[in-house]
Amino acid sequence: MPTYNDLYQSFKKRLAHVDTPDLDARVLICALAGLDQADFIVKRDKIVDTSVEEAVEKAIKRRLKGEPVSKILGAREFWGLDFKVTEHTLSPRPETEIIIERALKWLDREGRLNEKLSILDLGTGTGCIPISLLSELPNATAVAADKSPDALNVAKENAQNHKMIDRITFIESDWFSNLENKTFDLIVSNPPYIPESDIESLPKEVRNHDPILALIGGVHGLDPYEIIFSKINTHLKQDGRAFFEIGQNQLSGIMRLVDESNIQLCDSVADLAGIPRVVEITRGDK
Repeated sequence: MPTYNDLYQSFKKRLAHVDTPDLDARVLICALAGLDQADFIVKRDKIVDTSVEEAVEKAIKRRLKGEPVSKILGAREFWGLDFKVTEHTLSPRPETEIIIERALKWLDREGRLNEKLSILDLGTGTGCIPISLLSELPNATAVAADKSPDALNVAKENAQNHKMIDRITFIESDWFSNLENKTFDLIVSNPPYIPESDIESLPKEVRNHDPILALIGGVHGLDPYEIIFSKINTHLKQDGRAFFEIGQNQLSGIMRLVDESNIQLCDSVADLAGIPRVVEITRGDK
């Protein structure tokens, strides 16, 4: 009978062709055995139950076919919180946390962390962005908008799990289409920004398992920003801010759209790879 360490070493070797074989093997074993990282170290020489071995074997086979760990487990960590993910949502990614960091930094600088703020998240998916913001902003409320009812159902479940359901309104909306006359202190979004020509070159974990409508942003990946930016002056309050994730090599295109939309680019922030990843925007009459 194998020990946890035997299982780990075996599955790590089988996953050698993926980017993080050791991490993937450890995460799957721990999740399916109900262990945390400390337990895994302490129990590494303990015999594995047959049921656990069989469950991990099934998970490893799915991973070998290219299915990401988050979709196998149905959950992904973001901002220190666990979020349910399904085939209808993107898996939250670490670079998106820059939106949270920059929004909180701006609010702290303005002395507004405890205000009764109104937040809008466009294309909410799992709801990870507004839920994470609300976890840091005790008096804020949010509107989570998405044109996918299936994604909204996932976001609602995540809000329920994190006891945020009473602070978030969920609206089925194609960007601002069902948000007439509503204004917000803070607008955030991680819209689709992959150019159509780049889809086939994406890792199969993304290309085959994330919803395609949450990935493609038109020919140049900028179509959603053109729509959203045209409405910023209508839906962002005078003293508000908007934060958007953007794709690689898109900053110059974003700057052009900012100028065409009569809004202002306050700042851009790079991710750990040095790629401009989040832009901070305000109204053009600010």
